[in-house]
Amino acid sequence: MRFRVAILASGSGTTAEAFIRACQRGDIACEVGLVIVSRSDAGIIRRIADLNEEYGLNIPCEVINSKTHPAAEGEDVKPGRQTRAEETAILEMLKAGNFDLIAQMGYMKHTGARIVHEFGWRPEYESIYQAMMVNTHPGLLPQTEGLHGDQIQQYVLDNKLRSGGQTLHVVANGYDDGPVVAEHTVPVEPDDTAETLFARVQKVEKQYLPGDIEAFIKTRRDYNKEHGA
Repeated sequence: MRFRVAILASGSGTTAEAFIRACQRGDIACEVGLVIVSRSDAGIIRRIADLNEEYGLNIPCEVINSKTHPAAEGEDVKPGRQTRAEETAILEMLKAGNFDLIAQMGYMKHTGARIVHEFGWRPEYESIYQAMMVNTHPGLLPQTEGLHGDQIQQYVLDNKLRSGGQTLHVVANGYDDGPVVAEHTVPVEPDDTAETLFARVQKVEKQYLPGDIEAFIKTRRDYNKEHGA
C-alpha cells in the first residue's frame, strides 16, 4: 500500500524533489499525486516535469494563485493571503484527490481558513493525528515563528542561539503555530553565516522529512482505526 500525498509549494522545489526521489527509491511507501504551486515562475514546475520524464510519472502540477483566481469585486485581500476563489479552487482539488496527507514544502502563502478547517488543526482536536495537513519549517518553533528562509538563520545567529533546525508541524490558522510533529536540531558552528547554516538545515530537512511524513501517515491511520474515524 502506498500513501497518496499532495504537495503545496512556491519555490525551487528541491525539498519536493528529495521527497519524490525517496518515494521512487522505495525508502517510503508514498507517492505524490498532485503538486499545487502558488507562483507561475516557480522552479518546482520545471523540476516536476523533469521528474515525470525521468521516472515515467504523471504528477499533475497546477498553478493556483490570485492571478489564476482573482479576488471578487470589493474583496479585500491582504498581501500573502489567498483570494476566496483561490482558496476554493485549492480546497476542491485537495478534496477530490483522496489524499492521505497534504504537505506544504516551501508554500509561502497563508493557508485559507476553510482549507485549515478541512485538513489542518482545529482547537477542538485532541490529537495531532486528527489533522492531515503539515508544513516543513526551516527553524525550531516557537522561537522562529513567522520567519522564513535566511531570515530564520539570521535570527538564530543574531540571538546567539546554540542550534537551528527543521520542524514538521500541523498547519493551523496562524503562521507556524500548529502542533509540532517532529523536529531536528542543527548545531550552530563558530564560523556560520545565515547561508551556511541554512544549507545544513536544508540537508537535514531533505534527510528526515520523507520518513517523518510516512510515520505521521501511518500513525494517523492507526489512530483513525482505533477511534473509528
